[in-house]
Amino acid sequence: MKITKYAIGGLAALALVGCQDKMRELNTNPDTISETDPRYVFMNVMQDFDYDSRGFGEALMFNTAVKMQYFVHYNGATDGTYCDKLANTYVTLGTTSYMYDWLYAKGYQMTQLQKYIDGLDEYEQLQYKDLHAICGIVKVYEAFRVFQNYGAAIYSQAFQGLEGNLVPTYDIFDNSVYESLDDELAGYIKVLAAPAEETAAELGEFDPIYGYIVSSTPTAPATRGDYTQQRTLWKKFANSYRLYMAWIMKDVDGTRFEKVRTEVLDGGLDNVFQSADEGAYAFMNGSNDNSGLIYNSDGTNSISVIYSVTDNFIHYLKQLKDPRLPLLARNNSLNKENKAIQWMQHYFPDSLVKHAYYNKETKTWTKDVPWGDVLDFDANPMMAYQGQSANPYNYDMSGPGQLWGLRNFTFTFHHPDYKPGDSEYNKKLKPWTVTNTGTVTDEFPATCTIWNADTSFTLEMASRPQGRYFIADGGKTEGDGDGNSGVNGNDGDVNPSNKFYTHPVYTYPEFCFMMAYLSLEGVDTKQSADIWYRNGVEAALKELQRDANRYEIQVATSSSATKIVGVNETEPYDLTSKIGTYLSNVDLNSANVTDKKEAVVGQMWIYAYNQANKMWDWWRKTGYPKIVSVKTPAERPSGLYWVDPTPRTSTNTLSFPRRASLPQPNELNNANYNETRNKLLEIPGYGSTYDQTTGAIYWDVIGVNQQ
Repeated sequence: MKITKYAIGGLAALALVGCQDKMRELNTNPDTISETDPRYVFMNVMQDFDYDSRGFGEALMFNTAVKMQYFVHYNGATDGTYCDKLANTYVTLGTTSYMYDWLYAKGYQMTQLQKYIDGLDEYEQLQYKDLHAICGIVKVYEAFRVFQNYGAAIYSQAFQGLEGNLVPTYDIFDNSVYESLDDELAGYIKVLAAPAEETAAELGEFDPIYGYIVSSTPTAPATRGDYTQQRTLWKKFANSYRLYMAWIMKDVDGTRFEKVRTEVLDGGLDNVFQSADEGAYAFMNGSNDNSGLIYNSDGTNSISVIYSVTDNFIHYLKQLKDPRLPLLARNNSLNKENKAIQWMQHYFPDSLVKHAYYNKETKTWTKDVPWGDVLDFDANPMMAYQGQSANPYNYDMSGPGQLWGLRNFTFTFHHPDYKPGDSEYNKKLKPWTVTNTGTVTDEFPATCTIWNADTSFTLEMASRPQGRYFIADGGKTEGDGDGNSGVNGNDGDVNPSNKFYTHPVYTYPEFCFMMAYLSLEGVDTKQSADIWYRNGVEAALKELQRDANRYEIQVATSSSATKIVGVNETEPYDLTSKIGTYLSNVDLNSANVTDKKEAVVGQMWIYAYNQANKMWDWWRKTGYPKIVSVKTPAERPSGLYWVDPTPRTSTNTLSFPRRASLPQPNELNNANYNETRNKLLEIPGYGSTYDQTTGAIYWDVIGVNQQ
């Protein structure tokens, strides 16, 4: 049974309300729940959890993932991606505002559902005791992210509009606020750790998180059908996320961290994630069920049309010899099967050996600069995968000796008498003939006549993203066109009706990487860092292969789109046989690993490809990836790094944002909002101005120390 097949009749506005005006829900909803089964309300609220709008998908791909240097616009990186302190212009991640809204939408609805259950008679309260606790877990999950990113939120007085409080005060995030959230979460966990009530209403398929089991094929998820397992999984999720909260706060509240670690782990690992199938994912409906409004949109489909994968991401994957590369990036034009390249090899072979080079620093051209190994795809088939610079300074650079500032490079060949800029003269030039310097064939004869004064071929030097991981129905089927929306970048036909996207909420690989990192810091996590790390890497690879099959990534599923010379020439690409070798190559104790913490965060960066907002947390917490100035290929360091961004037209350094700024509430609550802003500005490290998002929330000790 598909989630959306349930009838919603009888529900009041509680189940349908959304956050349209930031704080409106706090103060102005006169409706209450009518008589209904609370599980219907929970199901309706939790549909499309953490991905409930087309806008979030676009913000995730085109803003947050760009800032975390996974993707870059095919026409070049832009200054506006980053903060410019000298210009006093600041940005934050596009996804943070959606998380803020979700607290006052889904968090509000969870609170109202809890209040509804509290108002039932004693028998019914026991019946929905588990649901009451799970609603609380969701509410705390939503609240912590807001506090973590904004440094303040309306929480203790939130959702009191029906009780007459129309001007709720903000809670300034500090250890006491965090500890109260932790205590609240621990109380909900205690309910699920105890035996279920005999009369418990089983949540079952009303639960879009743990009520279903993901399929390895493009079909709808199956119902779990085991309520004991379902409530245990919610307990494991809550405990695992409780440890995550404690990890984020560890540097400023070590005492509470140790309390959480003891309570969660001292009994062993039974209370936390122990396998990949215990992670929390939101199961989304296919396009036939949601009319494609969220996922089958021109905006999200354009990820594989107008964006490239960054050079530093692909460079890192290549250093690791990571077999996931073909499943994360599409092959470019650099393949000996490419007819344009074959034509140039026959008639203009020197063009693939050397080319003019423009030095941006000296503003001079140099002729006949060797391409080097950039076009050496015969010797190195992995040249089929190359990235584009994430540095705005390189936005117009492409050619030998420099990074690909643009995805495309055009080879142009002119008539011998061609005069640049003299179009009238060039129109009069007669057809001209070029000679085949290679093997003569029917396709490439001894001479070739060119009828215009010039001819050109455009090659994609950089790789496009494999975009279907972001789009529930796999993408549209129209043809390609750079810069055009409504297309999927020649990704081939796909049946959109059977795609059921799974959006990561908090998963086993992410948990494993956190536990490995803690182990490297000397924390007793009940397993070695090596084991946690290995388990996380293996689970991440298997998850990607599963999703590649489910979403019909062409290289993994299509027999007509699998020929990538030197990669997979005869059958769809599959990671399964490569996992063992890769685990040995990246083992924390191998000679390939010089910085174990960096290796752990590097695996998280790869894993968070389609959940870039998670990588923001990891960077702020760990200081990895390191940020390095890279303006040419020769400057690439070994290991994990982000490119230090430099503006297009100056040598000023740009900065990554570290926090968000509270949005303006409705006018009625401006006094509390202004008071909160003033208090935040008094906190060390927050920044000298309210919108200075390069400042840091107090838990972010790395950012605080940089001020």
